[in-house]
Amino acid sequence: MPRYLVIHHAPGVNMDDFRTNIPEVLASKYATYVKTLANLTNGTIVNVYDGDDEEAVGRELERIGFPYDEIQVLHFEATADDLRAMMAQPQP
Repeated sequence: MPRYLVIHHAPGVNMDDFRTNIPEVLASKYATYVKTLANLTNGTIVNVYDGDDEEAVGRELERIGFPYDEIQVLHFEATADDLRAMMAQPQP
């Protein structure tokens, strides 16, 4: 299943806003929530979702009532350990 990056700009968002939405976020009806990264100082929020397509992720965010600025399909993700393992692999 494809993974999507969702970018939100929500100045003024705080931890209480996140807590309020937890039950609906975890319900994951149209797309599956993976994680959130947020800068509460400037209101930049990045969510990661798994979904069939971009439209499914958009429907999920609309269902929750959480506006978004952008949805992008992810082509690559890696942890520091993943990158170390890639360096250790011989180049073709």
